[in-house]
Amino acid sequence: MYLKKTLGVALCAVAVAAATVVLTGCAAKTGACAWGDLDTGLILEYRMSEGAVTSYRFTSDFVQTMEIQGQSVPIVSTEILSFSVEPKGTKDGDHALSITIDGLTVTASSPQGEIEADTENVVGESFDMTLSRLGVEGGLPDPDVLEYTVGPQGPKSVITGFSVIFPDLPEGPITIGDTWPTTVEVSEQSDEGDVVITVHAVNTLEGFETVEGLECAKIAAVLTGTIEGDGIQQGAEWTMQSDMDGSGTWYFAYKEGTLVRDVTEGTADGTIVVNGPSGEMTIPVSREYSMVTELVK
Repeated sequence: MYLKKTLGVALCAVAVAAATVVLTGCAAKTGACAWGDLDTGLILEYRMSEGAVTSYRFTSDFVQTMEIQGQSVPIVSTEILSFSVEPKGTKDGDHALSITIDGLTVTASSPQGEIEADTENVVGESFDMTLSRLGVEGGLPDPDVLEYTVGPQGPKSVITGFSVIFPDLPEGPITIGDTWPTTVEVSEQSDEGDVVITVHAVNTLEGFETVEGLECAKIAAVLTGTIEGDGIQQGAEWTMQSDMDGSGTWYFAYKEGTLVRDVTEGTADGTIVVNGPSGEMTIPVSREYSMVTELVK
C-alpha cells in the first residue's frame, strides 16, 4: 500500500445486511429507498450498524526496478494486512469506528537478500477513527502510535494507510455513466526522508453486479498521480519524483452501504537523484503495483 493506502482498503458490514435493510431500506408507506432508485438515481452512502464486527484482508504487491550503472536492480515487496472494524455509533454525525490489527506481514526481497518486517508490536492493537457517509476519514491518532520496523528502513506506521482506507462516494444521486473526481494524498515520514503520494481518480458508475451475494454498484476508476520525496540515507542526499497511472474496479453494496471489493493496478516511472561524496547520480526507477481489498467471511 504504498498506495494502499491511496487506493484504498475499504470496510463492509455484511454481517448485519438483513438488519440494515430493515432499518434503512424502503419505507413501507412511501416506497422511497435510502439508496434511491437504479433508474432515476442511486444514492451511495456508508451505513454501519453499531456493534457489528467485520473482518477484511488487504494484499499489496509492489515491484520496483532501478537502473544502476547499466544493471537492473529489482525490489519485490508484499504486504498482507488483516483487520477488523467495529462500528461504535456516531460522533458529530460521522460513523465512529474501532479498528483492530488482526495480522500483518511485510516482506521485501532484492539481490542483497530478503527482509521481513517485525510487526509483533502492532498485531492485536486497536485505535479509533471516524468515517463520514461519503467516505471522509478523520479522528486518527498520530502515526507513531502504531509503528513496525522494516530492517534498515526504520519504522513504518500502520495508521498512515487508514487515512485513505475508504473510497470517496459522490454527493447526490447518480445513474449509469455518471462520473465524479476524487483526490487523496498520503504522506509517509521516516528517519531517512519523507515521501508524498498524490492520486487523482475519475470514478464512473459502470453498472451493477452481484458480488459475494450482495447487489453492488460496479465502479471503474482511472488513476493518475505523483510520488515525490527527499531525505538523507547513509550520508547521501536523495530526491525522488515519479508519475503514476493506473486503473481500478470497486464494488459497493448500495443497499447495505458497504464496500465489498476493491482491485487496483498500475505503474509509475521516474527518477531518484542521489548526491553523495562521489558526486551526483540519477537513477531511473520503474514500478508496478497491484492491490486488492476484500471482505473475509
